[in-house]
Amino acid sequence: MTPRTAWVIAKQLPASTDSGGRQRIRAVIDAYAQVFDEVRVVGFDTWPGWREVLPGHVRVHEVAAPRPTPAAVLRASLFAGKWFSAQIHDLLAAGVRSSDVVHVDFPQMAVNVPRDVRIDVLDLHNVESDLVARRLRTEKPLAARVLAPEVARFRRFELATARRARHVTACSRRDQEVLRAAGVGSTFVPNGVSAVSHVPTPPPGRRTALFVGAVDYGPNRAALRWFLDEVWPRVLTRVPDATFLAVGRGLSGAHPRPTGEPDGVEFHSDVAAVDPFYARADVCVVPLLSGGGTKIKLVEALSRGRAVVTTSLGLEGLEEHRSVLRVADGADAFAAALAELFEDPRGAAALGAAAADVARSFSWESAMTPLRDMLSAIRGGNGAEVGH
Repeated sequence: MTPRTAWVIAKQLPASTDSGGRQRIRAVIDAYAQVFDEVRVVGFDTWPGWREVLPGHVRVHEVAAPRPTPAAVLRASLFAGKWFSAQIHDLLAAGVRSSDVVHVDFPQMAVNVPRDVRIDVLDLHNVESDLVARRLRTEKPLAARVLAPEVARFRRFELATARRARHVTACSRRDQEVLRAAGVGSTFVPNGVSAVSHVPTPPPGRRTALFVGAVDYGPNRAALRWFLDEVWPRVLTRVPDATFLAVGRGLSGAHPRPTGEPDGVEFHSDVAAVDPFYARADVCVVPLLSGGGTKIKLVEALSRGRAVVTTSLGLEGLEEHRSVLRVADGADAFAAALAELFEDPRGAAALGAAAADVARSFSWESAMTPLRDMLSAIRGGNGAEVGH
């Protein structure tokens, strides 16, 4: 029987676009809506107004919050078990037919899929066990030692889920390599960027750097604190009149410097729009020390026509575009790269223009092409496992 109904099991309903995960799942929903006659989206939180923004054949089931059970934690590890919801489990058990297609967004959400329900597509925003391990080593070394057995159990659950799925999608080449080493094939479906409604403005030449990111997300918070503590003082030594704008969700509740703002720094939390801040910036910084997948904040900065300084980890997933940005690891190198761009405004503007040219191919519509091709093959009955 030709599948006509698809279920998308999401960790985050895309009620907003304030995180890369929410942007990606919205693009995934749009891809499914283009291929299937009926799409049922199941996820946590609420999505006000979804009926107005989605096609009529898409229905959203909103679940308030996960309610983990000891059995779920024992089966799937603390990191996956905490996402268990009996409401989602029972909805899938009662509603999914053998001919339906089931998409799981993030491996943790597989804890909610009944054992007798086939997983057709598992979308790995990251290899989550690898991401958790790297975050703990970087941010909480003591916790990393204590939680090592849980991380190992999570990795076993994640890989078992990947092997259970007919298809696995990954958004970075590094994640594909990690999966390949574990014997799991995958299809590369990169991250994209939301359409920018205007032509990028020229950088103002006022020696202003910009960080945009959700600071209630551990890797972003650690990155911002490292930049403020280690990099920014070195920049000011060389460029005393420089300004740094930190913009992001959660700054008011997860402030990286509760003792006060360093010289030349402005914090802007939960802003209505980031466009005015990109307009003020000459250079964007992505000083990530942990995290995984293609960094949407990097893609967005490139699309805005701004020179970018990033760490090697921030570049993951976009290595082929290294020539249109500056990559620097370590505080001295990062500060030097940023200071050099401040001191060479024409060079910074040229780098930003080259970045904007490259970023024109980064639309979500383009990024989701491999997924749409896969779904069309599944819909047409050609559901053989794919790995590219």
